[in-house]
Amino acid sequence: MIDRRTLLALAAAPLLAATAPWVHAQGDDFPSRPITLVAPFPAGSVTDAVTRVLANSLSQQLGKPVVVENKAGAQGTIGAAFVAAAKPDGYTLLVGSSGMFVAKSFYKTLPYDPMESFTPVAAVGSTAMMFVVPENSPLRTIADLAAASKKQPVSMAYGSPTGQVAVALFSTVTQTKPLAVSYRGIPQAITDMLGGQVQVAVVDVGNALAQVNGGKARALAISSTKRYAGAPQVPTLQESYPRAAGALETIIAIQAPAGTLPAVVQKLDTALKQAMASTEVKARFQVLNTSVLSLSSKDLAARLRADNPRWESLMKQAGIAPQ
Repeated sequence: MIDRRTLLALAAAPLLAATAPWVHAQGDDFPSRPITLVAPFPAGSVTDAVTRVLANSLSQQLGKPVVVENKAGAQGTIGAAFVAAAKPDGYTLLVGSSGMFVAKSFYKTLPYDPMESFTPVAAVGSTAMMFVVPENSPLRTIADLAAASKKQPVSMAYGSPTGQVAVALFSTVTQTKPLAVSYRGIPQAITDMLGGQVQVAVVDVGNALAQVNGGKARALAISSTKRYAGAPQVPTLQESYPRAAGALETIIAIQAPAGTLPAVVQKLDTALKQAMASTEVKARFQVLNTSVLSLSSKDLAARLRADNPRWESLMKQAGIAPQ
């Protein structure tokens, strides 16, 4: 006599057998249509620029169009939420940065989980934050900035989560209270800094050096552990303030919605690795003042697990409370 459990298993077997080939087929024929890379920051940001370089190279590697869609706002969480809610088929991907992966520390509530809602695909680059002022500013060094901040609050603009942490870290190590001004994106923060609406902008190396090399701005310090090879004259923050020990660098990584098939992730991982190895992409990253950081899906997952506690510690040290 066949019991009820056995009967149900026998009834489900044909369905499972029919489903398995479909699941494999989804990975085998990927991609069969255009892929969208979501840039969670506005056009003109380093994330947007990197995304467009990747889109062009991935299109060549995968043989299908790869388009860029900007979904900016709320320090990148609008774009992240969009991708987290997308179908996990590999056709909608997030080009995110470190600050977004620890977004729980920035926000009390989020419509997604920064770690659990995504499947790591690959890391492609890294960058750091620079403190920059207009070329005609009386502030010549980071020590000048600290001294000015002790007399009265100095306005500091940022347009990314990493910039927010850098501003707060400066406040902690210099024991000052700058007026932190949040912007929708880095380009707007730079525009207002150059226009005199704010005194300092804390932005990524690429955007900072574009203004410095153009003679419009002056760099006071960088948040990385070591001086940046592309601007060796700019000291690190910890050279003047040892309490700022350790790097504050952000990685740029590709994330897929949670549940994306391993076979699809592997294809994307392989294509990205090939893209990052190309001379053309390396040259474009150099122009963008972004270091190449090629990490596989597995290595990226490990890096995120290791980085999260450190970032959370830095944010607590900097006194940032969830909003």
